[in-house]
Amino acid sequence: MNRHAFILHEAIFRFYAELNDFLPRHCRQYDFPVRFIGQPAVKGLIEVQQVPHTEVDLILVNGQPVSFSHPLRGGERVSV
Repeated sequence: MNRHAFILHEAIFRFYAELNDFLPRHCRQYDFPVRFIGQPAVKGLIEVQQVPHTEVDLILVNGQPVSFSHPLRGGERVSV
C-alpha cells in the first residue's frame, strides 16, 4: 500500500455568487481550507461542502479551468 495515500493535504476553497447559499455562514464569501487524504476529484470535495455539483458552472484550480474529475494533491486554490 502507498503510505503517501494517508498524508493529510489541504486546498483553499472559495465559492462565488449563489453557491454561497449552500455554505455555513462562516464560510460564505471567504477563502477556507478543506483537508483531505489522497488525491480526490474536485467534485467530491465540492459536494462535501454541501454544494450540489449540478449548481456549479465553473471550477478554477490555481486560476486554470478544470473538470469535475480533476484530482487535487494539496496546496491548490480552488474557485467554484
